Amino acid sequence: MNDATERWVEKVHPLARHAAGDDPFELLAHPTAGDPEVMLECLLQEFLWMGWGTAELIDLFRNPGYPLLCMLREHYGEESIRKQIDAFVARSGVPTFRETLAEPESDEIAERDEPALVQIAPLC
Repeated sequence: MNDATERWVEKVHPLARHAAGDDPFELLAHPTAGDPEVMLECLLQEFLWMGWGTAELIDLFRNPGYPLLCMLREHYGEESIRKQIDAFVARSGVPTFRETLAEPESDEIAERDEPALVQIAPLC
């Protein structure tokens, strides 16, 4: 084998892999280079679109379990983060959703063990 082919390993789907005995099954975050403004905008969009409010988000920026958010808070300051959250909410709003379960219309469908339909619609 040449050097190029020695670096290749068999492709195995993650669900088919066996976990190593010393694998702690922990997600670890590592700092990476990037534009903090873009990172903050993306993270705010993600959390706000999931329905998080300003107070809940500010608490996340204080939570050591979210090291990137803590680093952004240290970089910008908490008051600046709060202002950016408020500006994003003013610009885009916080989407809210209503979930409606539609039960099967007949016993025949229910007997086939089919799931009920779920309609998710934005509230305006």
